[in-house]
Amino acid sequence: MEEKQINNDVNNKPQFAIFDWIVSLPIIRIVKPLYEWKKAFWIYCFLGMLSTIANYVFTIALAETFHLYGTIANVLAWLLSTLISFVLFRYLFFDRTNNSFINELIKFASARIFTLGVEELSILLFVDILGFDLRIVKAVLIPVTAILNYFISKLFVFKNKKEKE
Repeated sequence: MEEKQINNDVNNKPQFAIFDWIVSLPIIRIVKPLYEWKKAFWIYCFLGMLSTIANYVFTIALAETFHLYGTIANVLAWLLSTLISFVLFRYLFFDRTNNSFINELIKFASARIFTLGVEELSILLFVDILGFDLRIVKAVLIPVTAILNYFISKLFVFKNKKEKE
């Protein structure tokens, strides 16, 4: 029932008409049944991918431009990409609440601190200590972080009240 509610909410949001248009293009039309079947999932993934790309680009740019340690560049990039992700999800995906922007941002960022710790420890070990290339380590960490963020969000952040009881 929860997924049907999410899909109905997504179908009723005019800001997502662009996704419907994209999957109606001749070359992309082949994936339309898959898109329609799990529309909310694909839109969530697309928005998450935007913040993931921002995180990766910011990390590498900060490390290479300012010659920062990988861990420092990663924290700064995490701050920027978490803000981008929060804004995308708050204004484009999830229904608005009466909570303040700051309160929602704190909850959202708090849920991602664990995966930041996983990234930081991995970068410290593999890049700063063992000397692996930051671009490769960061690329390997992207799916790990995405999966962890998904489960943390599903289990702790966006859990329905009925599921908590």
